[in-house]
Amino acid sequence: MPSAWELSPVPARSDPKRRLKGPALVGLIALVVASVSPLTTHFEGYSGRAYWDRYGKLWTQCFGETRDVRPDLIYSKTECAAKLRARMAADYAPVIVACVPDFANPLNKLAFGAALDASYNTGPDAFCKGRIARAFNAGLWAQGCSLFSGWYVTAKGVPLPGLTARRKAERDYCLTGKLP
Repeated sequence: MPSAWELSPVPARSDPKRRLKGPALVGLIALVVASVSPLTTHFEGYSGRAYWDRYGKLWTQCFGETRDVRPDLIYSKTECAAKLRARMAADYAPVIVACVPDFANPLNKLAFGAALDASYNTGPDAFCKGRIARAFNAGLWAQGCSLFSGWYVTAKGVPLPGLTARRKAERDYCLTGKLP
């Protein structure tokens, strides 16, 4: 059973007046991406060469990148890290800010970062339709952070230790800002 602190909302961080827009929001996204990308690279792992994913369905390269994979090219870690940050900022962060508008509040940057890593792994639609986003939108920030544990930790019904560790790391980052 969850402890009381996990179910109690932390002081409200939902204030539409504190939400950033325009260039300020772009700056916040850049800060969050830079802060959380070490978590993402840690769990995604690096491969400069393209390979088939574990199910043989998708070409994958760099740090889990599945879009515009070039089997004829080998990317350095630096190039892959730049591709990851650009993709997170352009294709993932705006989607999850749209579904959890209070991620545009700088006070919520740790939750935003944890959600960004999770959405990179599961897809932003899965995150936005999930219980974590619902908790954040209800102002239940501590509960939302605790919900990372156990969320999407299986593949084809089989628990994966790597996903379990990743979700724990996302929870810890969300609550404390601590990276693995």
